Amino acid sequence: MASKYRRGFAITRDSLRVFTQEPNLMILPVLSLLAVGSAFAVLSAIVFQQGLVESLLTNDLYKYGALFCAIAISSSVATFFNAAVVHCAAQLFDGNSTSVREGLAAAWRARRRIAVWAVVAATLGTVLYILDEKFGVVGSLTRTIFDIAWALLTFFIVPVIVLDQRRSLRRQLRRSGSLFRETWGESVSATLGVSFVFLLVSLPGVALGAVGYFVLNGVLATGALVGGGGIVVAAIVGSQTASAIVRTALYRYATTGEHVGPFDARDPDTVFPNS
Repeated sequence: MASKYRRGFAITRDSLRVFTQEPNLMILPVLSLLAVGSAFAVLSAIVFQQGLVESLLTNDLYKYGALFCAIAISSSVATFFNAAVVHCAAQLFDGNSTSVREGLAAAWRARRRIAVWAVVAATLGTVLYILDEKFGVVGSLTRTIFDIAWALLTFFIVPVIVLDQRRSLRRQLRRSGSLFRETWGESVSATLGVSFVFLLVSLPGVALGAVGYFVLNGVLATGALVGGGGIVVAAIVGSQTASAIVRTALYRYATTGEHVGPFDARDPDTVFPNS
């Protein structure tokens, strides 16, 4: 376990180190969080202003509609900014200079593909939620299986949308699934390694927030909650960035055989051996 954690930490460190060539690129995942937060704040304000809270709790049509909107917004915004990160990472892998403006421009060029992807993801997510809610254990099991299968099928969807430029969503999904089958061991291992590292990073923030909420009072409680929340948000930002860079590097490895970014000095096939 300790050796796997060290390897996960090394992959994470080398992924984030890619962006030290252009430190301002770290603003991209921050903008993603701000955009998602702002969108939900606006929607929440509309719900309260229009007196729709009770309807969301009692009316299935309102509830499922709100769920669809929430998934669509979060998916489209997150994909848009991840697309910018992927483009910038690919440029840096090629030894080219890049910028936040260039990354956002690349994501904007792919806006229609991103929008289609977000609608499909929101539709599937809403349908699976309804199955889970209406059909008990069978629905929950079905949702779990589809969630796992969907996550694996769409592992490379953002690099494919940005770098592969296939117009049809069906072709994009086929391409993503094909690339994942070719690199499933490296992909799962590297992603779990990055996630584990940032889970550990976030734990002090969770603990600090819990202390502020349950133990402290007044200014100290507020400071603990803000500080804990800041640590958790930083972990989310770092995880998003590192994961996007890792997937871009694995995409390059799967399509060309090149070792770039966090795999520049290591073989993805042997990053996380079983022993």
